[in-house]
Amino acid sequence: MEKSSISLTLIEDFFCLGFWLTKEVRVNLEITTKQLVLVSMFIALSFVGSLIKIPSPFGTVALDAAPAFLAAIVLGPIFGACVAFLGHIVTAINVGMPLTVLIHLLIAVEMAIVCGVVGLIYKKGYLKLALFTGLLLNGVAAPALFIAIPQFGIPFFMVMFVPLLLGAAVNIVICALIVRALKGSVYLEHK
Repeated sequence: MEKSSISLTLIEDFFCLGFWLTKEVRVNLEITTKQLVLVSMFIALSFVGSLIKIPSPFGTVALDAAPAFLAAIVLGPIFGACVAFLGHIVTAINVGMPLTVLIHLLIAVEMAIVCGVVGLIYKKGYLKLALFTGLLLNGVAAPALFIAIPQFGIPFFMVMFVPLLLGAAVNIVICALIVRALKGSVYLEHK
């Protein structure tokens, strides 16, 4: 399989899973053609999932996270985070960015971190813990962070809690069913 070395120079100044990448710190990923095709497929599936909405006041709860959780498990935390980030951005664009661009960027970063954590936990060999953590982080912790933002606060959390928890649960169940179907395949090797 052909490998190519991709330097992440385009995202050197962006926040990536809790670390600032600077010019002094270079991250090189050995990406196979197969991985590149799979991550592209997961991004496309995330786009399709973004069109399938779960009823919520703002219309941004969708099935875009299931491919991101799956990408975090199959391809690792960095790819899962990228799919999660792009998945939320596409969902927000589909409904006209109702919470403003900056808030949706914050949510996309939250989603990236959640999927990155899921991928890291799975990498240690704990699938059930990874999925349960994804449910709690995506359905409870991520929206709870909005309590600290004055324009949102507790009312926003209370209104969005049930739809987000339901959306997180549906996305996690879809991911779990696919992982179960793939069990024993080469796609679920521990990285």
